[in-house]
Amino acid sequence: MRLFFTRIRNTQVIRRPGEKFFPGLAVFLWILLLAFPAHASSPSTAQELIERAQALDLQSDRYWHTLLHYKNTFHGLVSLIDDPKFFLAENGKHDPEAELEATLKAFFDSPQTGDQSARCRFPARYEWLTKQLDFAGDDIGASCSEFQQALKEVDPRSAVLIFPGTHNNSPASMFGHTLINIEGPYKSKLLSYAVNYSAFTDETNGFAYAVKGIFGLYRGYFSILPYYQKLREYADLERRDVWEYPLNLSAEETRRMFLHIWELRDIYSDYFFFDENCAYQLLFLLEAARPSLDLTDQTRPWVIPIDTVRIVREAGLIDSSNYRPSKATRIARIASQMNEAEQNTALAILDGALNPDQLSETPLTREGQIRVLDLATESVEFSYFKKRLTQADYRTRYLSLLRERSLLGTREDDMDWEEPVRPDFGHGSNRLSLGAGWRKGELFEQFKIRPAYHNLLDADSGYIRGSQIDFADLVLRYYSGRNSFQLYNLNLIDIVSLSPRTRFFKPISWKVRTGVKQRPGDDGKDHPVYELSPGGGFCYGNDTVLFYGMAETELLVSGRFRDSFSFGGGGSIGTLVNVKDRWKTSISGRHLWYELGERHRGTEIKLGQTLVTGASSSLILEVTRQRIYNHDVTDTSLSWNLFW
Repeated sequence: MRLFFTRIRNTQVIRRPGEKFFPGLAVFLWILLLAFPAHASSPSTAQELIERAQALDLQSDRYWHTLLHYKNTFHGLVSLIDDPKFFLAENGKHDPEAELEATLKAFFDSPQTGDQSARCRFPARYEWLTKQLDFAGDDIGASCSEFQQALKEVDPRSAVLIFPGTHNNSPASMFGHTLINIEGPYKSKLLSYAVNYSAFTDETNGFAYAVKGIFGLYRGYFSILPYYQKLREYADLERRDVWEYPLNLSAEETRRMFLHIWELRDIYSDYFFFDENCAYQLLFLLEAARPSLDLTDQTRPWVIPIDTVRIVREAGLIDSSNYRPSKATRIARIASQMNEAEQNTALAILDGALNPDQLSETPLTREGQIRVLDLATESVEFSYFKKRLTQADYRTRYLSLLRERSLLGTREDDMDWEEPVRPDFGHGSNRLSLGAGWRKGELFEQFKIRPAYHNLLDADSGYIRGSQIDFADLVLRYYSGRNSFQLYNLNLIDIVSLSPRTRFFKPISWKVRTGVKQRPGDDGKDHPVYELSPGGGFCYGNDTVLFYGMAETELLVSGRFRDSFSFGGGGSIGTLVNVKDRWKTSISGRHLWYELGERHRGTEIKLGQTLVTGASSSLILEVTRQRIYNHDVTDTSLSWNLFW
């Protein structure tokens, strides 16, 4: 189908009386019109466009690589999109030039029309190529009814980067998440649309999810859903506070981003938990919106959602933030302002032992009654979202609470909703440590490197109190007395989730650690041992101090053991104290009985102290006392930490 053509209109030359007419001039003007048509850069075939694109080297243009998600890897240039439907050339995943040629042929030589045509499937490519090749293309919306309807419904005007915070009791959520909210003309943000990239899975086992995610065994898809649905999912169901970062994208840039999002619908990429994840894939959308951005090349080999927020902020796209506390955070905040009598009354209402209309008969003050009803209302709504109440029960109880609450009017003392420190203002997720210490009478120098993410002894600002994820934590030691280097510790993963139990929430705290570390053997000398140590229990406390106890099991693997392994169980107790904002201390103890394989006992007492010396630095003192195989070992170290 010939899409572009030149129409030559017949014109009539009119002479005024007495005016001379020069036929030669008319012929000259006619030649000019033939030589320079109205749109000289409108070739009529795809081959001419391909030749022009090659002359302009468009296949090497960074924006073309952005639209196709091309990146340099160990295997050369390759697209991170894995779905064959995304490519029009057979080898388009690896060849930008072949994909460009196939795209131009599909746009201008293909007889296919309507919503399934290449133009309708890839509007961002089509719009960019028409501008780069300088010809007037057709209006995309004229023949793409499905795309036009979606564009009209979303009506992109501006965009917001969304960061649902971490959730201690969900392994899939402990790093947080990122998505983009596309806002239209509506005043309410809840009526806008959220663009989300996530693994497609119904896996409920957290360990299986982590393993499959690490090795890219899930397919990741983009989805567009009403923002209020995503808020309910994160803030109400998953108990995650939500941070909104408005992006200073123009309406045209936001529209350009939507064109690329449309191209990615129903298209999958292999989902990798530590790199090709939600945080990384969303950066392509921002680069598609503003071609001058270079975000995907700023990431590390591992990509953590909060690090991408920092990358976007440093690129100048973020000027402010908005905090949305989760339903659980709201309930906890109200409960913290209540005395014991008010909490007892709220529990009685929630248990059905007291009707809301009987609240006026209690000795509580008006402000106390307001707190009780506010907490009960939030709790009933939370229970309904968690499907612990039927819709009929929820409606009856919720309306009853609202009716009684409306009779009390507004609070005289506004609830304190002080925002916590923004997650992107917390310490960097990478940590380098340099230090020295003393073990079994020997002096050592120590080098530590941790790619991610947060330790119990690190500063809590911007992080969830009581959470720890140490990934690939490497500790090297040099013993100068014997001129020897030693791999002291390599924690592949070390997760601790201390979630305080209250009268309104009763979570389970848990931990899991696996890796290789030096451990005293039956000869009293250190030997490398692989360990896998899970555990679970309870935690209690407040913003200042946490107390916890866990039942633990541990599997040790070493060639020195009988049958090459040792397995046992026991328990641990500990406390974590924020003495001041800049000072933290931790004391813990554990004892395990190893009864399978190599039989022995193991006891450990550990003290840790942290002094925050700056926004990106701290000092840590650690003292560990172990008794294994009746051998006593004391290990003391002082380290300076740098975060980035």
